[in-house]
Amino acid sequence: MKSRIVTAAALALIAATASAQAEESMTAVGWGGSWNEAYDKGVFQPFTAESGIKVNLDEWGGEIAKLRTQIESNAIVYDFVSVEAPALEIGCAEGLFEKLPDAVYAEKDSYLPGTIHPCGMASDTWATVMVYDGAKLKDGPKSWADFWDVEKIPGKRGMLGQAQYTLENALMADGVAPGEVYDVLRSEGGVDRAFAALDRIKPHVVWWTSSTNALQNLSAGEVVMTDLYNARVTAENEKGSNYVIVWEAGFFYGTDMWAIVKGAPNRDNAVKFVEFFAKPENQAGFPKLYAYGVGHKDVEKHLTAEQLERLPTSAKNLPYAAVYDTDYWAENKEALEQRFQAWLAQ
Repeated sequence: MKSRIVTAAALALIAATASAQAEESMTAVGWGGSWNEAYDKGVFQPFTAESGIKVNLDEWGGEIAKLRTQIESNAIVYDFVSVEAPALEIGCAEGLFEKLPDAVYAEKDSYLPGTIHPCGMASDTWATVMVYDGAKLKDGPKSWADFWDVEKIPGKRGMLGQAQYTLENALMADGVAPGEVYDVLRSEGGVDRAFAALDRIKPHVVWWTSSTNALQNLSAGEVVMTDLYNARVTAENEKGSNYVIVWEAGFFYGTDMWAIVKGAPNRDNAVKFVEFFAKPENQAGFPKLYAYGVGHKDVEKHLTAEQLERLPTSAKNLPYAAVYDTDYWAENKEALEQRFQAWLAQ
């Protein structure tokens, strides 16, 4: 009788433990759509299979004000978020994010420039690139100077309607090498020089605020070329389009960063994910499915040549690249966006 009681108790304990493990979870917040789908399939599902921790995947637009509100009201919903690098810099200084585990940050030399920070690690590295429709334009642009040259290649151009990611392109069109753009922007008259270049192209621009709109304009022939996020272009080509990315014109790559929210209700589970994701073979699960890179230099060992070639951080494309300057935009974004919108309205 006693042995039966012990057995029943043991079975109850096992069931309770299994139930508790099944309920282990965390909420991760990404950028939605196909980005979330790729992360779920390529990274989060393998993490759950290994750890037993379920990942509830939400989406947002990177609004750091949401985190401030959650933290200030002690009503924290998010455990783990993907946030733009300048916002990570600001949020880290404000105490909105946890520090990375020491063992993870100790491997910082194994990461590409700009893809690891004391408060976060790259969720994705993306690029704003020049694109044209190869089915409509046989002899496309080769440089940002060509993009600006409406006599050489007539037609409207598509451009992102904001200062960040646009001033850089303007200076490259004015002859500045990618690696020198931020030196010029920080110099006296550098910002004025960028706006002067924009003055020249402004009458020929169709401005966009969403990548979907930019693609629609390109597909409809409303513009002959546009700036655009590289993975959106690759995704369209996989559906049968013939859009050409002009990597050799020069481009900048930026980084979104995974960060643990300060006071996250499932902080320990978020830490376990960071430790899982720090392994390059696990990071590789995302770029296998989506044409954005990640951070660890050894990820390329786990990708095919075709998967590598479409990434902004591949050995083939990286020589044409520079990194968006997080510090510059953290310091100057508000003032420059105000100036840009005022200029746009003129």
